[in-house]
Amino acid sequence: MAILLRNIWFIARNDVLFALRDRSTLLWLVLMPPVFFFFIGNMTAGGFGAMVTGSEIILEAPASEDPATRRFAELLTQSGFEIVDESSDAPRLTLPAPISADGETVTATYHAGEPTPTTELEALRLQRAALSLRAELAVLAARGEGPASLARLAEAPRPLTVDVEAAGRLGRVPSGFEQAMPGILVMFTMLVLLTSGGILLLMEREQGMLRRLASAPLSRGEIIAGKWLGRMLLAVAQIGFAMVVGTLLFGMDWGPNLPAILLVLLGWAALCASLGLLVGSVGRTQAEVGGLGMLLTMIMAALGGAWWPIEVTPEWMQTLQMAVPAGWTMAAMHRLVSFGDAPVTVLAHIAALALAAIALAWGAARVFKFD
Repeated sequence: MAILLRNIWFIARNDVLFALRDRSTLLWLVLMPPVFFFFIGNMTAGGFGAMVTGSEIILEAPASEDPATRRFAELLTQSGFEIVDESSDAPRLTLPAPISADGETVTATYHAGEPTPTTELEALRLQRAALSLRAELAVLAARGEGPASLARLAEAPRPLTVDVEAAGRLGRVPSGFEQAMPGILVMFTMLVLLTSGGILLLMEREQGMLRRLASAPLSRGEIIAGKWLGRMLLAVAQIGFAMVVGTLLFGMDWGPNLPAILLVLLGWAALCASLGLLVGSVGRTQAEVGGLGMLLTMIMAALGGAWWPIEVTPEWMQTLQMAVPAGWTMAAMHRLVSFGDAPVTVLAHIAALALAAIALAWGAARVFKFD
């Protein structure tokens, strides 16, 4: 057993050293993850959260001192809008006449400009503010009072209130580095293992290095296990480096369940190692292996929620997330990092990753060839 493990370790260690001598592997392993952390994290900082928090708006009203108009502006602010001045290029809401309580309809026009993912949400906020004002005016009309009493009514205690707060440990929608780092970490681990890991195996086969290994006093199982372990160690190095950089340079807070997060990422690393070995075994040219690895990475990253919070996608895409291993990983990371759930909630995700890694490793062993 000791000799068996020593042989496997010898192959794995030399594979890692061989990979680290390749400049393209070092580029994607060391340089690109921090670069993507910086740009994607800053580009999305507040971006996804803004979809459910605040939007700027210009309120154009001829009777801005009218009590009902002032109250409408307050309700807009409470609905998540920030009223800005005319110099801004924000969307514009126009009130053509003062709002009265005598039943006369006033139609406000919202000039939203080009459609954006937040347009429907902003329209819903406007409707909420308008309906709230109508309800308050109806209460005053029933009491025989006019819009001048709106301020007093707004300060009166409400018989029913709804307290809304974001679920999870963060207490807000994850955005910026909180969303970008787990997603980029998952994507780059897969990218390095499926492209560089697969291409390096093909290069060994093309250069006859695998044939020389086959002639050595090593079993087929030892060679395959060593190749798999080498890719696993490469994935662990990728994950460890990315987590350290994310924590020290970008202040990433991984939450209270770091051991469970590491276990999830080890499962993901094992799956990527198996898939990289499989891609390198079935590919016939470097272009074919690189293209297949890139294609699988892009598909799984997009469908798995590594590029954006899966919650902002259509329902069918959220369902499809759990059909790809990247989706299992991101769902587990989301539970642990964003919501602070107990580690027991991701046991099914870890088990699924482990089983998929074993199945893919078995498939890679079946098609593995020395020439």
